[in-house]
Amino acid sequence: MNLNVVLAIFRKDLITSVKSKNLLIILLTPVFLSLLFNSTISLTDNTVVPVAVYDEGSSTDFIEYLSSRSNYDVTIADSAVKSEELLYNQKVAAVMLVPEGFSAGIKSGLTPSLNIIVNPYEAKSVVFLQTYKDIIMDFTGQRYPVNITLNMLSGNLQSRFNIPVWIMFTVIFVGMMVLPNTLTTEKEKKTLDAILVSPASEKDVIYGKSLFGLFLTILISLVIIIINRGFVGNFLPVTIFIVLGSAVFTGLGLLIASYADNYSSASLYSTICMAPMILLALLADLSREIGYISHLVPSTYVFYGIKRAMLNNSGISDLYPEIGTLLIFNILVYALTFRVLKKKRYS
Repeated sequence: MNLNVVLAIFRKDLITSVKSKNLLIILLTPVFLSLLFNSTISLTDNTVVPVAVYDEGSSTDFIEYLSSRSNYDVTIADSAVKSEELLYNQKVAAVMLVPEGFSAGIKSGLTPSLNIIVNPYEAKSVVFLQTYKDIIMDFTGQRYPVNITLNMLSGNLQSRFNIPVWIMFTVIFVGMMVLPNTLTTEKEKKTLDAILVSPASEKDVIYGKSLFGLFLTILISLVIIIINRGFVGNFLPVTIFIVLGSAVFTGLGLLIASYADNYSSASLYSTICMAPMILLALLADLSREIGYISHLVPSTYVFYGIKRAMLNNSGISDLYPEIGTLLIFNILVYALTFRVLKKKRYS
């Protein structure tokens, strides 16, 4: 291995990424998504929820009661259609359709129906879903048969549960989007051919590109951990999984770029490959069949390894299977990448 060549490739890719706006956007995407998600879950009990209410008649006292609640901003709709339009236009987070005789039915000891529609994509609907049952129980003067204490995770604590997801996304995204960009750009500019016909070996190219990918992925992963206050659990195994995961997906990115002729085709191949990598790891618990298939992709081992180390405080000895499997993935990926680049040297 020629260390000078490896470092030269690393420096060149680093300078290129800093100068390229597209690459900077790609690199910062995981950080932006993490910040955006955290802002949506940082809801408090003081959040005011916009609610549209349509009363079909004779339930004025219930509407007044809802309007008196400090955490509801009630809009009286002229019709059910109008209230649903407010919901679809994201003017409100929930709709309550009050049938005729609702209040009278409650006073008579009946059990009237109440139709509620929520927007699942509106963050404030979470607050509504936490409160509306208690409000209705208070209005009817009833009590639950048991005392329930519901404590919601704070924004900071909730964000920690999502750190393994964001790190896995970063490892996959950077490795399979940034690295193909740098390698295919060199193909288009013919600089890769110059490297391959120089004294530099295929291993020097792989080491230089991998060092660049590892540096970026580890840096962004650390930024995400710092933002989310994620220095929890057993951090040594977390670091190992970040490094091994970064290495394997950097290798996959190089492998994709080795087969692609230009950046457009490399981006297409990367996008096609990324989707199952992310989805299989996240959906592995939904069914036994998906769980079996998920063991065929390295992202599963990255995700569950970091999750267990960070949230369950698992040590290296507890994670030998996941670590060993990622090492095997790395060996296979880099062996194949080396073979592809070697063919290109002599083709």
